[in-house]
Amino acid sequence: MLNFWHLNVTILNIVLFIIIFYPIIGGIGWSVGVLCYKYIFKHQQLDWIKLPSEIEPMISIMIPAHNEEVTIKKTVDYLINKLNYSNFEVIVIDDGSNDQTLKILKNLQNQYSNLKVIRIEDNKGKAHALNIGLAFAKGELILSNDADSIPETDALKKYVNYFIRSDAANIAAVTGNIDIHNRDKLVAKSQLVEFSSIVGTIKRTELGVFGAFTHTVVQVPCIGKMH
Repeated sequence: MLNFWHLNVTILNIVLFIIIFYPIIGGIGWSVGVLCYKYIFKHQQLDWIKLPSEIEPMISIMIPAHNEEVTIKKTVDYLINKLNYSNFEVIVIDDGSNDQTLKILKNLQNQYSNLKVIRIEDNKGKAHALNIGLAFAKGELILSNDADSIPETDALKKYVNYFIRSDAANIAAVTGNIDIHNRDKLVAKSQLVEFSSIVGTIKRTELGVFGAFTHTVVQVPCIGKMH
């Protein structure tokens, strides 16, 4: 009976630690990491190559979307109106949505000349949707962006820099880390740490939540899930 009591106390302590202290420690760790990042890379951030808008390479932003009626308009509006880049198109691949996603996209297409909408009747997943979208992409560079994710306003310029710098021949793809908007809550802070450490690693083997790669790279081996 005594051993059982001690076991319950131990389990309770572990649960309390996870619920109370893990988000706090994660938040502190994230804050320290941000400060270290800014200190270490602040000089590198000043070295971005500034391309005149008339020679910016064409970028195709591809968004697979399945039942994204809540977020898709906000994402498309942001990409087209807020990005600090001039030469790009947005391609949304509606992957068999059965909500109002397609209707919203059709309305947006009437509003934006650089928005293409592709409809897939049956939902077959993100990889299949991206493969279909590639056939319609005109960009020299391809950017994969989730329907509920928005990159920072200068993201395209920063992505392009990796493909035009002196060692660009060794670079086929780049991706960005995830940030969470409602980080004022402890649960959100804990999610931020998990996304940065886990998704940031896993996604680099497939496609980032938003990541760019050259069109010539993806023309031969089509995008697919890695097993």
